[in-house]
Amino acid sequence: MTILSVSISHHTATIEQLARVSMSRDACRDLANDLVGHELISEALVLSTCNRTEVHVDTGRFHAGLDAVIDLLSQHSGVATDELMPLSGVRYDEAAVSHCFSMVAGLDSLVIGENQVLGQVRLALSDAQQDRTSGPVLNAVFQTALRVGKRVHSETAIGSAGRSVFSAALQALDAAGVPVAGARCLVVGAGQMSGLAARSLAQRGAVVTCVNRTHASAERLAREVGGHAVPFSQLGEAVATHDLVVTCTGSAGYLIDASMIVSSAPRAVVDLALPPDVDPQVGERVHLVNLASLADRLTGERVDVEAARELVHEELSRFLARQRAASVTPTVVALRQMADAIVDAEIARLDRRLPHLDPAARNEIVKAIHRTADKLMHSPTVAVRQAAESLDPDVHEVDYAAVLRTLFALEDAS
Repeated sequence: MTILSVSISHHTATIEQLARVSMSRDACRDLANDLVGHELISEALVLSTCNRTEVHVDTGRFHAGLDAVIDLLSQHSGVATDELMPLSGVRYDEAAVSHCFSMVAGLDSLVIGENQVLGQVRLALSDAQQDRTSGPVLNAVFQTALRVGKRVHSETAIGSAGRSVFSAALQALDAAGVPVAGARCLVVGAGQMSGLAARSLAQRGAVVTCVNRTHASAERLAREVGGHAVPFSQLGEAVATHDLVVTCTGSAGYLIDASMIVSSAPRAVVDLALPPDVDPQVGERVHLVNLASLADRLTGERVDVEAARELVHEELSRFLARQRAASVTPTVVALRQMADAIVDAEIARLDRRLPHLDPAARNEIVKAIHRTADKLMHSPTVAVRQAAESLDPDVHEVDYAAVLRTLFALEDAS
């Protein structure tokens, strides 16, 4: 494999730094397209959520490939390369695959075990496939990662312990004594997180109002949760007449500032956007829950993830074994092609030396030569696949395909 992953997440950066590198869905696709336009990069997938911005590429050269990723990420985010490097978690090959599996399983999230990342990765992969920036390498990794994530959430305790970021926000509201049942709740935005918020609030008995720049999207979400929608032009009035405001649009600049907060409403504002939708000064007037406060609240909080990690490790070992077995295929094909060429040459020599050989006898001789070649090739080809698949690179690393190429002088098979 030749996978390079560059991850800027809550593990390596502050909320403010994450906001600077956060990108919209379209911006992620633009970056991926520019990445595959680079001579060193053949595939690319870009993911940006409230917890992370990640770039995954297929490149045959680690250092040069990393430079290309950082340079293009800098161009698209506006953050200087010398600022990006200290914020970046960099992984290559097997470590990159391991990170992908853990990330999709929710083991790398701000809220350990949250399952929203599954949908986010599925959407990013769909975009990459549609734009043809992903190919056989990244498709194999992320399709397997999605399957692993589903297994983790359905087969381990982390599935019931894991929560979305909004669920954590609801817990923060409960701790602050801010009721949801019966409250008038305004949801700003109509994306995945806003949809989750609207549904969760409705299930808790809130009266939901939706607002979005595209009014049709707000109306669609409102119908889904039994609420109603108001035009985006009435945002200020709506903020002042609701008990709770939840926003997640990631707009450039603040949508809600302190001037929109009146003495009677709202009681609390939840801002799950990155970059933030709400001016932090709002927190001086009402209870404000944002990603920064959730990060502080969740620091040190853990669920029992041992079973989940074991499952991820098991799936990672299987995936890497399949990849190692597949990597010897060109050598096996070349070996069989060499054997076929030798057989053909010997049969041609037989025909030249014995042109009047009885056809029945010739047929038996030809069959015998083929059987002999097949039997001689069977053991080494099966053995090299098995050896590659069972290899434990943590203990020792032997390139059995290279050994086979050397023994049989298969110079071009790789």
